[in-house]
Formats: sequence, C-alpha cells, structure tokens
Amino acid sequence: KDMNNTNWATIEMVGEESDYVRTLHQAIQPFVEKVKGLIPTSYFRSFCDKFAAAFTKSYYESLIRQKRISESGTQQLLLDVYNIKTLLLKLPVIETKAAVGNSVPSMMMQSRPAGSTIAPAIYTKMVTKQFARIEILLKLVGTPSELLIDVFKAQWSGGSALDLQTVMNLKGMKRQEQTTMLEKFGVDPDTAMRGAAAGASGTSMTEHVQALQGKGSDVA
Repeated sequence: KDMNNTNWATIEMVGEESDYVRTLHQAIQPFVEKVKGLIPTSYFRSFCDKFAAAFTKSYYESLIRQKRISESGTQQLLLDVYNIKTLLLKLPVIETKAAVGNSVPSMMMQSRPAGSTIAPAIYTKMVTKQFARIEILLKLVGTPSELLIDVFKAQWSGGSALDLQTVMNLKGMKRQEQTTMLEKFGVDPDTAMRGAAAGASGTSMTEHVQALQGKGSDVA
C-alpha cells in the first residue's frame, strides 16, 4: 500500500512496519542486487550514493505533502523510517539474492563472493544525515503545540518560518493558531503565509522508485 494512500491522521495504534515499507523492500533490494551484478564496483558505489540521496529526497517530499499526521501516525512513521534507513544503509554491501515468497529458486539464495559487510563511512554519514532531517520533522509534528517553538528552535538548526509552517500544517493546526505561533517565532505572519509553498505534485513513492529503477537500468 502506497504511503500516500494512508490516512495518517486516523492512525491510533503503532504496529509493525507499514505495508508500503514491505513493498519498498521487495522493490529496492532485488533491484539493487541486480544493478550490483551488472556494473563495476566503483560505479556501484556512486550508484548507491545517488540512489539513497534521490530516495530520501522523494520520501521527504511525499511526507510533507500529507494533509495531517496524528501523534500515533508520527510514531508509526518513525518506525517505518527506521526500517527504511536500515535497508538503505545495507545497500552498498548487499551480497545475496533476497527470496520473495516461494517462487525464487534456491540457487538465488546462494551468497556471492564475500566482501565488506560494513558500508563506507561517508555513505553511512550521508544516509544518516538525510534521515535525521526526516526524523526531526516527524518528532516535531508529534510535539505538543505549546512546546513546538522551543523544540523547533532546539532541534531544527537553521529552520525557517516555512519549515515551521510545514510542521504546523502536518499537525493540522488552524490558521489562527499558526499566526500566533509565527508571531512567537519572531516573523510577520502575513509575510510568512504569502511565502508558503502552494504544494508539489502528487507523485507517489511507488512512482519515484519506478523512476529510479529506470535510471538504474540505463546505467546497467
């Protein structure tokens, strides 16, 4: 189930990772394994860097397009983000074919020649930094409104009025509440409101992954 098809405002309980996370695993892991077998190691490292950067960017954009996220919804998404981050951190050192159901031949489970089991430090740092931005956004959305400004200033270094509005929109705060918050933040509410982005296209996470797969096929 696509992330954008979930009503995150109505989530009341946190469970296991969401269906869309499993779908992403099933799409990304075998695709990256295939690419690794088709291009030189030096190119694969670059591919992983670009794939992770593009993916985290599209995930963040999909996230901020949500209409509203409940407190439980933010907790569920934080769990999802942890699972996705774990997957991406393993991409540079993927060595085996992942079986999906019982349809994958046993030979697909055989390990390829052993290599490093630890992703390059630079890659790990980049992925961790990209996901930290997503995690901070979600934690702010789950922060009580009366604490939002103080927590925003402490957690989001260099955060702008537009970033704050993004958080407030995801919290489902009304315009008057946002005006009060913007004044407390130290900016003119009217100016900030006029500068707010009208929103981006509704491209789904599935479409982003398919686009990335297409680019990877071109490289291969």
